[in-house]
Amino acid sequence: MKGAISVRAMLGGGKHDYVRMARPLLRSFDANRFQVHVEDMAQSPEGRHAVLVASDDPVTAAHAAHLRDFVRSGGGLVLLHGTLAAWSPSSAIRELAGWVPSGPGPLTELIVRPDPDHPVTQRLDPEWKVRDELYLSEGPPLDATVLLRTSWRYTEQVVAYERPYGAGRFVYLGLGHEPSTYQDPNFHKLVGRLLMLAAGRQAAEPVGVGLVGYGAIGREHAMSITATSGLRLAGVCDLSVERRAAAARDWSVRVHAHQDEMLMDPEVGLVVVGTPPSAHADPVLAALKAGKHVVCEKPFGLHVEEVDRMIDAAASRGLVLTVFQSRRWDPDYLAMRDVARSGRIGEPFYLESFIGGHDHPCDFWHSHEPISGGTIYDWGSHYFDWILQLFPGAVQTVTALAHKRVWHDVTNADQVRVDLTFAGGAQATFLQSDIAAARKPKWYLLGTQGAVVGDWVDEPVPSDFPARVKVFRASGEELLKLAPRDQHGFYRNLADHLAWGEPLAVNAEDARRTVAVMEAATQSIARGGVQIKVEI
Repeated sequence: MKGAISVRAMLGGGKHDYVRMARPLLRSFDANRFQVHVEDMAQSPEGRHAVLVASDDPVTAAHAAHLRDFVRSGGGLVLLHGTLAAWSPSSAIRELAGWVPSGPGPLTELIVRPDPDHPVTQRLDPEWKVRDELYLSEGPPLDATVLLRTSWRYTEQVVAYERPYGAGRFVYLGLGHEPSTYQDPNFHKLVGRLLMLAAGRQAAEPVGVGLVGYGAIGREHAMSITATSGLRLAGVCDLSVERRAAAARDWSVRVHAHQDEMLMDPEVGLVVVGTPPSAHADPVLAALKAGKHVVCEKPFGLHVEEVDRMIDAAASRGLVLTVFQSRRWDPDYLAMRDVARSGRIGEPFYLESFIGGHDHPCDFWHSHEPISGGTIYDWGSHYFDWILQLFPGAVQTVTALAHKRVWHDVTNADQVRVDLTFAGGAQATFLQSDIAAARKPKWYLLGTQGAVVGDWVDEPVPSDFPARVKVFRASGEELLKLAPRDQHGFYRNLADHLAWGEPLAVNAEDARRTVAVMEAATQSIARGGVQIKVEI
């Protein structure tokens, strides 16, 4: 991705308070991608890559002509919501747009459907609901590409389109009546991509992905990669002849017995390391040395020292390094997180979390401490990631204890408990137990004005299902309705980052904090439960 795009934003008033609604969206844009200058109509767009306008105010003939010439000479113009209707009396704007909308219709909920094949709208939700006004028309000009559509009284209506004009590009996005629209994640992504498109930027080419390891997790990675536009499965490496044959049969993909063969393949631009935790560092470092972006399975590593080597290697080469913390997209966690961040329960200050039951551990490497890192590194990789997202303050102390009482045929502990304290006094506890005949709630989160409890569902394997999430306040309790799980959310975000430079959901520094907590907990257990003072 090239340098930041210089954007001139013109926000007007009138029927819609675009200044209040749109300014927070513009301020949230990553400064590495956009330099946004909020300016009035009188200022020239010269020196900017693109102009974004949301205004009900009429445009003068002189300014309209100036914008038309700006686009003709290679600039980009993006008009939001009612701007095109307000400006359509101008002949210069009609020439740019090639379309005159009517309306708007009454404020209502619209079901918006993006074009799944256009680079700008790839990986947006297949459809999303937005409360907005719809501007109607028989359709945009023939040389336009429709980006968004919606159904209106048994007709298909255009919500957004783009078209070339001279050496530049004109874009219309007919949404933006309500503040909630500007807070919608799909709208946020779309506006950023439209500005990049208007400025002449294109999405990066699809990236070929190579898998190191093709066990059960490797198959899951392959399914998500092949389901995600912008990524394609380009190779699989595994020591096992049987697993290589399975990969070739499942995906008709090139297979390799040794990772060096795959790393030399120019079709592979991203490598997913799915080896056991004790063997993450070497293949990650080898892939980075070969110039490949890397996804590392969780846990990132067993020790901070090896994690730092991987982070430094990626940073020195300008490569993407992320960790497969796929449980960030669990709908029960997202519901709890959103409540905590919304202020509905006040300031969160105390959390108990639990996973387990009274069950014999598996006899795979997950239960063998020298390979897995121990019980803490299994579910703890997800739980500590969740905890550190809920409590962003620095971890100040880590205390942990373990029990070995029942399952002596495996080397992992039967039970571990880890207690964290944060700057500001917040506390969090993680308990994982294979000897718990009675389960505790998955989460018990207290805030200064309420609480959130996640109760396990009554299923043979409760961890395979989202918890029932309830919010408790003085006024009563509420069972939250959970959104469907985004099965490919991690890879959708990664593809968005590679294609458009959008923020990476799981950055390596976040994953480093999780490893630092787990390593400190392991040290506390080895020292008989001593409190470890840290600054994580």
